[in-house]
Amino acid sequence: MPDLERLLQESAKVHGHLCAGQVLGVRMSMLGLNAIGISDPKGKDRKDFIVFVEIDRCATDAIQSVTGCTLGKRTLKFVDYGKMAATFVNLKTGVAVRVLAREDSRQKAKEYFPEIADRYEAQLKAYKIMPDAELFETSRVRVDIKPEDMPGRPLGRVRCEACGEYVQDRREIMRDGRILCRPCANGGYYKDEDAAAFFSPSVMQFLHNDFGIRSKLWIELEGEPVFGRGRMFLLAAIDRWGSINRAAREAGISYRKAWSYIKAMEDRLGIRLVERRSGGKGGGGAELTPGIRDFLSRYEAIEKDIRKAADERFNELFGQ
Repeated sequence: MPDLERLLQESAKVHGHLCAGQVLGVRMSMLGLNAIGISDPKGKDRKDFIVFVEIDRCATDAIQSVTGCTLGKRTLKFVDYGKMAATFVNLKTGVAVRVLAREDSRQKAKEYFPEIADRYEAQLKAYKIMPDAELFETSRVRVDIKPEDMPGRPLGRVRCEACGEYVQDRREIMRDGRILCRPCANGGYYKDEDAAAFFSPSVMQFLHNDFGIRSKLWIELEGEPVFGRGRMFLLAAIDRWGSINRAAREAGISYRKAWSYIKAMEDRLGIRLVERRSGGKGGGGAELTPGIRDFLSRYEAIEKDIRKAADERFNELFGQ
């Protein structure tokens, strides 16, 4: 690891200036990386660890500078706890250490430089020389990282039923049999004033009257249901994974049940839905036919139009 002064200089370039929080972040990183056995974080060890930060303050920029971890690389994880703490996880060994800045270090910093009137300046100078034990509390922890949170290609990409936007990395929420993005399920930090999706059924619950509306579309043949949202999700999962078995698991049904749905749809629609590939060098799998892709596109278009019309009319009659 480079020495402290060099790391502070690099961190100041990233952050824009050097402050007490930067010093804490740099020293926190040095301590955490050493504790999990990472000596070359930007070189040979760059793919061997992940860092969780618990606050969006100066120290986080310093941690990013020292470790080389970033949100874009999926090696820096932000959990909004509002605490001056970070957890360093060695992906190879499983060793994880949480480093927490001690609250009493602020007062101790003043004791190191009592002649400095500005407490922030005193902290900046003191944090460079105070022992680790006076600055931080460390603890061995366990972090179970889900596959969808690991670096690499997205493990899934699904379409929110309410707003129509796509969600990656299994961040979707299943509610009442519907796939929803988190803003549509629980409310988001923004309100899209221009998009009709703002008045989607999943968001209407936040209006002052707590009313909501749902619209549902299915296609019938001679009075018998042929195609609907559930079948659409099954086919979309097959398209996403290239596997009927995996799509069935995602839909919460057996492989036999999924295949029976596919055959029933093929018989009623009069088109072939899925082409199955036998095993071999590349393994077996399944893919949607061009005919059903076109059908799905038309179904999604009319469903979106119906949902939009229903939501706009609902807002006219029951909205604010």
